Amino acid sequence: MFSRSSSQDVNTRASAAALQAKAQAIRAQQLALQAKEQLTPLAKSAQQSASQGLYQARTWVAPRVEQAGVAVQERIAPAVSSAMITTAHRVQPVQARSRRRWPAILAGVVTVSAAAVAAILLRGQRANRFSTEPADDAAPPPAPPASDQAGSDQAGSNEQSETAQADVNGQVRTP
Repeated sequence: MFSRSSSQDVNTRASAAALQAKAQAIRAQQLALQAKEQLTPLAKSAQQSASQGLYQARTWVAPRVEQAGVAVQERIAPAVSSAMITTAHRVQPVQARSRRRWPAILAGVVTVSAAAVAAILLRGQRANRFSTEPADDAAPPPAPPASDQAGSDQAGSNEQSETAQADVNGQVRTP
C-alpha cells in the first residue's frame, strides 16, 4: 500500500497545483480586464458604424420598396385579382332552379281568368249599348204635309202614330 510519505507528497503536489491554478486564474482575469479596456472603444465604434450603415441601407431601400409596392398594386394585383375572381366563378357550383313553380302557374291562371271575365263583361256591355240606343245613322221621319182636308188629316194622324211606334220599337217602317 501507500506509505505516509507518498500521501504527503500527493497533498503537496495538489496544493502546489491549486496555487498554480489560482495564479493562472488571476492572470487570466487581469488579461480579460485589459482586453475589455482595449475592446470597449472598438465595440462602440463598431456599433456606431453598424447603426450608420443600417440607417443608410434603410434610406436607400425605402423608396425602392415603395415603388415595388406601387408596381404590384397597379400591375400585378389586378391580374391576380381577376384570376382569383375567374377561378371563383369557375369553382362556384351551379344553383339548382327553384322547384316552386306553383305560385307562377297560379298567377298565370288568375291573370288569364281575369282577362276572360273582363272580355265577357265588355262584350255584354257592348251588346246592351247597341240594342238600347237608336241608330245615329237613321234619318228622322219626314214631317206630314199640312192639308185642309179632314180625310187627309186622319190619314196623317195614322202616319204619325206609325212613326211614333217606329221610334218606340226602334224599327223604321217605310209606307
